Amino acid sequence: MDPRRDPAPGARTVSGSAHAIDTAVRVASELDLAHVPEPTLRRALLVIADTVAVATAGARTPEIAALVALDEHDALVTPVDRAGAGHTATVLTTPHRRAHPAHAAFINATAGTSLELDEGMRPTGHPGMHVIPAALAVAERAHATGADLVRAVLAGYEVSSRLFRAFRLRQGVHPHGHIGAVGAAVAVALLDGTDPVTAAEIAATSPLLSVWQSCYDGATARNAYTGHAAQSGVRASALARAGFTGSAGALEVAFGQVAGELADEAALTAPLRYDDLGITRNYFKVHSACALSHSAVEAGLALAPVRPEEIREVLVETVSVNLKIDRQPVANDLSGRFSLQYAVATALVLGRSDVEAFRFRPEIAAVAEKVRVSVLPEFEAEWPDSAPARVTVVTGGGSAAETVRNPRGHHTRPLTEAEHQEKFAALVGDRRTAAAWWERLGGLLTVSDCASLLEADPDGAGPSGGAP
Repeated sequence: MDPRRDPAPGARTVSGSAHAIDTAVRVASELDLAHVPEPTLRRALLVIADTVAVATAGARTPEIAALVALDEHDALVTPVDRAGAGHTATVLTTPHRRAHPAHAAFINATAGTSLELDEGMRPTGHPGMHVIPAALAVAERAHATGADLVRAVLAGYEVSSRLFRAFRLRQGVHPHGHIGAVGAAVAVALLDGTDPVTAAEIAATSPLLSVWQSCYDGATARNAYTGHAAQSGVRASALARAGFTGSAGALEVAFGQVAGELADEAALTAPLRYDDLGITRNYFKVHSACALSHSAVEAGLALAPVRPEEIREVLVETVSVNLKIDRQPVANDLSGRFSLQYAVATALVLGRSDVEAFRFRPEIAAVAEKVRVSVLPEFEAEWPDSAPARVTVVTGGGSAAETVRNPRGHHTRPLTEAEHQEKFAALVGDRRTAAAWWERLGGLLTVSDCASLLEADPDGAGPSGGAP
């Protein structure tokens, strides 16, 4: 064979796996809401509500507030009462603003990862914050019904969750900003009538190569990974309508060869099982840190409070995937959220794991220096169904240990309705708005027009509250 015509390594197998990606999109896009079990519908509503609340709180961070102010100066964002042409989507700021759906999706999804409270799934991915900001923005523009929005979110989440299960990312590659964009494109396409396979292929053509190092450094531009993906999901539909074409094979090469490997093709091609949709195996976060720390954080909370000067050593035994954040932090808030040592030290000393607890504190960093992390083989066998962690604190008076196999909020340890509502209200900030939104989002299946879904409460107040 002429070597100039010989395909590149792996090229012969790409078409098959690319076809599998298209199959995943087709299968999910055929989802019929009438066949979705009531508990799954309820879970979808909780995922949507949680995502809105997390993004609302994230929009109060200094960086997002400053970005929105700059965008308002450039007329990319406009006040609700003076919305610019095409500014049909809500920007979840205080007070609300409007923007083009693609830009609103970018801002809201970027805000949504700023506090490390966005929901996710195992093997590791965060479908909700990629899919929902895009779907919500387009549902507002399209005057879609709430049922249409829920169906789109379920389908987009299903595609993303199948892709996250199918591909194993290489060491150093972060799960934000790429696979989730394909799910976002599917959700948007279902809402605006575009062919979902074409839109998904376009989103698959230009994924971000996001890396963990930015998290370790505490680079807040990393929060825009999800923003780019959500925006890509919206734009993919427009590109499809304009006649652009995409390549599912590009995604397979990117994450099946270059930045990962295809480990479970069956996850892509399996028939749709209404009793086992991807969204049913998610987790909700109650700790403002990387999910890989959460079992250890809860074990630490069970041992807290411990006076810093009494701590001689802290041992954390866990699963190998959690070693991604086995590191000491750089001196900033975001880096601390991606340090297993710092997260455990925070839990032990402060006895809290909320947003304010994860302000960087030198005295907590000093305790983090005493934390040692190792893998326990018996725990390793339980991943990904469980992510166990045992924390042992050694003091002058002896030692104490606690083990947590899955944190609160994981689907095996679900939050109560009251706990979900408490998190929602705390993050939205304004009591009236939180109550109004909780009621509307809880009744989303009966909403006739999503354009008014996130309007201010009857007294005219918008979300408020101090900076997270």
